[in-house]
Amino acid sequence: MSTISPAPASPLASSSTIAVCGGGIGGLATALVLKQAGFTPVVFERHLPQQLRDEGLFLTLAPNGCNALRSLGLLEQVSAVGLPTHGLAIFNEAGRRLALVDYAEQADRYGAGSITLRRGALVGVLLDAALAADITVHHGATITDIGQDARGVTISVNGEKHHFALALACDGLRSMVRRLVFPDLPQPLYTGLVGTGGFTDAPSVAETKGLMNMVFGQRGFFGYIKQADGPVHWFNSYPAPESETGPVADGVAFARRLERMHAGDPLDTTAILAVTMRVDRHYPIYDMPELPRWSTGRILLMGDAAHAVAPHSGQGASLAIEDGIVLAACLSATPDHAAAFARFESLRRDRVQKAIRIGRAVGSQKQAQSWLALRLRDLMLPLFMPIGVQMQERLYAFRVDRAPLEHPVQ
Repeated sequence: MSTISPAPASPLASSSTIAVCGGGIGGLATALVLKQAGFTPVVFERHLPQQLRDEGLFLTLAPNGCNALRSLGLLEQVSAVGLPTHGLAIFNEAGRRLALVDYAEQADRYGAGSITLRRGALVGVLLDAALAADITVHHGATITDIGQDARGVTISVNGEKHHFALALACDGLRSMVRRLVFPDLPQPLYTGLVGTGGFTDAPSVAETKGLMNMVFGQRGFFGYIKQADGPVHWFNSYPAPESETGPVADGVAFARRLERMHAGDPLDTTAILAVTMRVDRHYPIYDMPELPRWSTGRILLMGDAAHAVAPHSGQGASLAIEDGIVLAACLSATPDHAAAFARFESLRRDRVQKAIRIGRAVGSQKQAQSWLALRLRDLMLPLFMPIGVQMQERLYAFRVDRAPLEHPVQ
């Protein structure tokens, strides 16, 4: 790994070299749009390429995320590896449908629909695009220190020092850059929920015709979607103490535990888990308190490092891609990085906080356990669901591909 040349002094030149710390969805999207804007991004990622392509479960890109990908020229590639998602159907533990959210008009209203796809598949499309654009991506790169002065940022990676004009922390909820540069900021808080999931061949399960079926089971929440004869994409979440959030010791035993957890739950829940042979990973769900600041000097927090959004919101990946597009526009509009960072935060903070509030509201419904709490949920969810849908639609309506420097629709 060669040492990068020292960064130029301020003001920021359009060709300045910018460190992108983190090569996941947000980091790669940011690097791509910076490259398009004439900057020279260099990505540092601790995982190897195949690990990134195999990483995680799946996610749903909302219309705003799909429109963001369109501005990168990648919407067609991503659509080709995803499942068109036409709505959500929500059921209680007795199989009674509580709500149906129809996405049929999304494309007409927002310019794009929703797509469900493997997280690793999305990262793979972004990584291939970054390499095709001659963006340098260092894999197996562990950041151990970071500092800055009036001329630039110095990052220690695997024992070597690298120098840049700016550094962007795109390294997720557990951001190492945030811990090194902002040690006083609040830490992520455990929500009390653990998430799992996978991809299972289940021939007996009928395709869901583009619907994501979601079930409030007796002991856990379960969701799934299936297209034609493809595998079932499924996930669940359930309450658990933080002491149970460590690595899965026995994937076979854990799969059987999940099967018992959902025994007797409606729809195809038990049929899917019956043919799921092992589950080797689970994901404790954390909530990030609102941070008082996202930048200091030449270093900026982005994506989950700045504003982690719970998976219940369905917005994490979409907002991370938007972040990169907005930041590149801000940096292109002014040679003053401090002014660009301030403008970026002013454009993004209210929007991401709305998504975070939606995620918290949905997550709280998954905590209901007592008989009374379940009955209140069944009574109130159909009444409040339209309000939640309206909040989501305001998020969908923002077209970052058309006007990244406009304040999002409120």
